Amino acid sequence: MRGFVTSHRFFTMRSFLNTILLCVILLCFGTKGKAQDTLRVDSININPFRFSVLTCTPGTDVYAHFGHTAILLEDTTRKKNAVFNYGCFDDTQKKFVVNFIMGNTNYLLEAESLDFFLWRYGLTGNGVYRQELNLKPDEALRLTQLLAINLRPENQTYLYNWLYDNCTERARDVIEAAIDGVVKYERKEETKTVRQMLHEKLTQSPWLQLGIDIILGEEIDQYVGKRISMFLPDNFEAELEEAYIEAGGGQRKMVAKTETLLEPTEVSREVASPLNPMVVFGVIQLLVLIILWADIKKQRTTRLIDILLLTAQGTTGVVVAGLFFLSKHPAVDSNWMVIAFNPLFLIQSAILAYNWKTGKGKRCIKPMEYANMAVLIIFSVCMLCTKQCFNPAVGLMVSTLLTRTGVRIFQLNR
Repeated sequence: MRGFVTSHRFFTMRSFLNTILLCVILLCFGTKGKAQDTLRVDSININPFRFSVLTCTPGTDVYAHFGHTAILLEDTTRKKNAVFNYGCFDDTQKKFVVNFIMGNTNYLLEAESLDFFLWRYGLTGNGVYRQELNLKPDEALRLTQLLAINLRPENQTYLYNWLYDNCTERARDVIEAAIDGVVKYERKEETKTVRQMLHEKLTQSPWLQLGIDIILGEEIDQYVGKRISMFLPDNFEAELEEAYIEAGGGQRKMVAKTETLLEPTEVSREVASPLNPMVVFGVIQLLVLIILWADIKKQRTTRLIDILLLTAQGTTGVVVAGLFFLSKHPAVDSNWMVIAFNPLFLIQSAILAYNWKTGKGKRCIKPMEYANMAVLIIFSVCMLCTKQCFNPAVGLMVSTLLTRTGVRIFQLNR
């Protein structure tokens, strides 16, 4: 997920050496001719290749808040292993930050040893759970070959999509492609929206929750089925536990065994800050009302608070509008927030500051104030009428902005 969500970077010499080791293993698994034919003939009784799904618990880093999924391959005869990780990226690549924001980030499939994988997660205190897959030998061989193909340089990268094509979904899809038959996910389906799922994972991170609510729009407020819900690693883990494979008129459990490889520690448990958005924006609104009361009492106008609020409104709008019009990320182009939060308010802030210092520019101020009031009222109606769910802190923001806009209009007409 990444992204919001579920990614890790480890382009190191150790990773490179592990990849070479893996290629040697794959050569042993995928030899042509008699060796492969013999494996398939004896597949009823012999399965030296064991696959598992590894699910990592959420961490405190932004990219780790939703956990992670990887595939573990073990050669039980040679005592070798490799972890396939679809969640790798190189943050040193040219224009990485711009590409990430615009939804143009390429993620990669990499391989590393299980020891190294567990060591990395142990450093951050994350837990790692293993679900051994109940695969037949020919399915295990096919999955090995598919992963080897995906690991080739020409196939290694893919355009990451945090909701519809992330590292968890890539792992799920390649496993399904290797199975003879159909995977049936029998877990009781919960009717939830993507936003509700994200909120459940961010109960201890109210500011990150607010950020997500500001940039993601109505698309994530639709109820989704279990297929899309598996973009979250622990949802996929729960679905696997109750899934079965249906083939040839028979059924078998998808997971043969579940165990804990690494227990989560206190390091990975985030503590919610008492300074949550509702408290902060509630205090700001209270300060605005106190300043208003003082201005009325002393018959003055405090322009600094208006300039600061408009600057904050416009700066937030740079992010919201930039994502709305330019980004390929899902859900950012269905965001009603773009009405009330857009870069145009930076212009109004600059004109107000210019008027405050020079006394000029009054002719532009009045129509801009009326336009701002209209925009805020329209957005307030949208908050009530659209399907998009808005963070309660956004309501405090809008009421504060409406209060100051109303005061300025009153003073202009006095």
